[in-house]
Amino acid sequence: MSLYQQKIQVLSILSDNLATRHPQLVPTETIAGKMDIQLSQLHQVLKNMNGMGIIQTDVELKYNLITREGLNYLGEQHMYIPTILPKSTLK
Repeated sequence: MSLYQQKIQVLSILSDNLATRHPQLVPTETIAGKMDIQLSQLHQVLKNMNGMGIIQTDVELKYNLITREGLNYLGEQHMYIPTILPKSTLK
């Protein structure tokens, strides 16, 4: 899985947390389990994402949350859907 795909998957997991009745910080172990990757590999991804400002994580990389920038990033990646206009609208 590419770094980009891992970032999107982490953001999706953290975003899904917001939909719960009582959102909480998401443990890194939970994310690793859902992604089926090793903690050491996930730590590198989380450090990168934290540096980008799309998530926040604690110093020990144990708990995570998505930021507003992360929600925007996730939305931008999923919102671009090319459309084909009927010829009648192209004048």
